[in-house]
Amino acid sequence: MADLQSKVTQLTSQIEGQLTTMVDEIEKQKLRPMGRNMHSCIVSCYDKIGKSGRKEQIEQCAQNCQMPYQQAGQVTQQEIGNFQNRLQNGMMQCQNDAQAMVTPDMQGDEKKMRQVENNLFKCIEGAVGKSKAELGPMRQRIESRMVVESHGGSNGGDAGEKKGWFGRG
Repeated sequence: MADLQSKVTQLTSQIEGQLTTMVDEIEKQKLRPMGRNMHSCIVSCYDKIGKSGRKEQIEQCAQNCQMPYQQAGQVTQQEIGNFQNRLQNGMMQCQNDAQAMVTPDMQGDEKKMRQVENNLFKCIEGAVGKSKAELGPMRQRIESRMVVESHGGSNGGDAGEKKGWFGRG
C-alpha cells in the first residue's frame, strides 16, 4: 500500500506541477498586462477627472478600470477550482470502485489485494491522464473569457483608445 501511495503522490505531483506552470504562464502573459493596463486606466481617471471632478466620478472610473482584471482573476480561480474538483472526484470514484471490489475473504489474500491496488492505480492514472488532457481546453476557456470580458467592460478612457487588454490586441 505504501508503494501505491508513493505512485499516486508522484502522479498528483506531476499534474499539480503542470497546473502550476499553466497558471504561472497565464498570470505572466495575461494577468500582469491586464494589471498594468488597469493601473494605467486608473491614472488616466485622475488625469481626466482630476482637480475639477467629484470624488465619486474618480471612484466610478477606477472601479470600471478594475473590473476586467478582477473578472479575469475570478474566471481563473473558478476554472482552477472546477479542475481540482473534477480531478478529486475522479480519484474518489476510483477509491470507491476499489473498495467495492474488496470482499472479506480477500483481505487476507495478498495476491488479490495487490490486484485491487493495481486496478486502483490504473484507475487513478486514467483520472490524472484525463485531467492532463483537460488543461489545454481549460486554458483556452480562461483566455477566451478574459478577452471577451476585458473588451466588454469600460476602461474609463475614450472608447476609441481601446488597444486590447493584453497589449497585443
